[in-house]
Amino acid sequence: MNTQTGNKDAQSLLQQFAGYNMKRAYMQLRDDLSETLAPFGLRIGTFSALAVVKLKPGISQTHLGRELNIKRSGVVVLVDELEQLGALERASVEGDRRAYALRLTGKGTALWADAEAAAQRHEARILSDLSVEEQSMLRDLLARAARSADANR
Repeated sequence: MNTQTGNKDAQSLLQQFAGYNMKRAYMQLRDDLSETLAPFGLRIGTFSALAVVKLKPGISQTHLGRELNIKRSGVVVLVDELEQLGALERASVEGDRRAYALRLTGKGTALWADAEAAAQRHEARILSDLSVEEQSMLRDLLARAARSADANR
């Protein structure tokens, strides 16, 4: 069997599955976004954490982990990285010596603005073959698929 033909047949067979197509698209999007964020000293995880803290100033590390669906040890790594960048600060929570409220610093706010703009340019470039309506529909369909998957687990 010709390897080239075999690969095409396998790919055709696999393309019937939404998960296969989502994974292929995700891998390309992820790699490009990683390259886009690198000049800012960010990874996808730290970018996501920065977004959540921007949206929810004062959020605890525990709640940040829930928002991002990551374990406590992973949250500590993200927060440490953002703190080292000067983008985020931990403040003690009155009445709970174990908890920290997370807030963006001025540098973190500026970093978010620059990284968000770069991520938007990345997404516009990657999705340029889709119309604005199709991009909106894609986001909606992916969100609905995720909700459906969660509900049916």
